Amino acid sequence: MPPSTIDCSAAMQQLWDYLDGEVDQASWDAITTHLSSCTGCRSHVEFARSFLTNVAASPVRDVDVAALKTRVVAALREG
Repeated sequence: MPPSTIDCSAAMQQLWDYLDGEVDQASWDAITTHLSSCTGCRSHVEFARSFLTNVAASPVRDVDVAALKTRVVAALREG
């Protein structure tokens, strides 16, 4: 069965969970399919992957990851 079709809004709402591998297989397939054909969303994904790579490479230790994720997501939602 081919993956479900989703729009940009649905793909972006699930972006961080997608990048963290925290979506189910059907969502993973739908988002991956959408990103393969949507250059606008792809630019958001490239930024997000770069952001996550830089955060992972940060020398900061003993960080409350859950609290950091909450603050980052809140800041992103605020625009």
